[in-house]
Amino acid sequence: MTNPTAGQIMRDHIERGLGMPRELYMTAELFEQELEAIFNRSWLFAAHESQLARPGQYVTVESGLESVIVSRTLEGEIAAVHNVCRHRGARLLDAGCGSARRLVCPYHQWAYKLDGTMLGASKMPPDFDKDRYPLRKAKVAIWQGLVFVNLDEEATPLADLLALGEDAIAPFDLPGATVAHEITYDVRANWKLVWENAQECYHCNVNHPELLRAFDVAALGDDLRRSDDMRVQCTRLGLKPGAVSLTVDGQPASSRPMLSGEPYTVALHLKPTFAVVCCPDYAVVLRDRPVAIDRTEVTMTWLVRADAEAGRDYDLDNLIKVWDQTNLQDWALCERTQLGVRSRFFEPGPLSGEEPSVAAFHQAYATMLSGEM
Repeated sequence: MTNPTAGQIMRDHIERGLGMPRELYMTAELFEQELEAIFNRSWLFAAHESQLARPGQYVTVESGLESVIVSRTLEGEIAAVHNVCRHRGARLLDAGCGSARRLVCPYHQWAYKLDGTMLGASKMPPDFDKDRYPLRKAKVAIWQGLVFVNLDEEATPLADLLALGEDAIAPFDLPGATVAHEITYDVRANWKLVWENAQECYHCNVNHPELLRAFDVAALGDDLRRSDDMRVQCTRLGLKPGAVSLTVDGQPASSRPMLSGEPYTVALHLKPTFAVVCCPDYAVVLRDRPVAIDRTEVTMTWLVRADAEAGRDYDLDNLIKVWDQTNLQDWALCERTQLGVRSRFFEPGPLSGEEPSVAAFHQAYATMLSGEM
């Protein structure tokens, strides 16, 4: 199956108002094409700036076969380099985060500065020119305190993509936040099932009791903005009377507000890799990474104001409860759907009027898959 063929199949289903067909969830060749055409050309959330606050701190970002090291250099800049030694290709660092003053290949000890500049290579001939072998750089950008990387050298600037959400997100002062907690979930479902689930609340009334104590499903979609290619979406989230935050009781989880002025809650999606939901007292960031055709890694990061202290200004269990419970409920639904779409008897039905953002995701998917980004 080629990219245009898959895109045409999806566009046909869009025109007919149908869900995604079985073969788009099940084809191994298509999955590899998605990694290359979509994820390796998209902006990938790496970290909040507070996770790279000190020189030497780093995180790795994984995408398919690729790995990127994002760090705060000893000179204080944010740098992104491919996690591949210029000698014989060994990974320099294992996946995860840590701190290092330089990058040294564990195989033959070729050494590099954090910005990729080669420092030296032992036992090479006298005419070896280390300036010819720096680590390959990846594009890196910071938006509202959030650090992203992109493997595509020709990628649209991140600020241009997210401009339609700038005025809605900026008042929450995400650059002035810090990470309170982070969870990575292993979801046994195709990444598209995970994103489709995140795009609708048709399922919410029955499946998300904790979320619906504060969240007003009837108000979903108010003040909706979408980019022309459907990849970026910004939505105000309505709360029920008396609720001011998405928590179990609708009251602030943290006594240190991130937002000054009239309170509101907003969600911004950059399909299909990133979403942020901002409440007056905290924010959550989601990052999706396809691992296999039927497995997706989803990381959620909870942010609070930098001067908020756990146990004094917020209770961590209360802070994470609504989203952690909602996530677990969603992953169970995605995994149940994964089991169903494997059946040769699965045939997608029509989307409901409660699923316009699912249709928008399908349009964005067809566009990205066809290389029309």
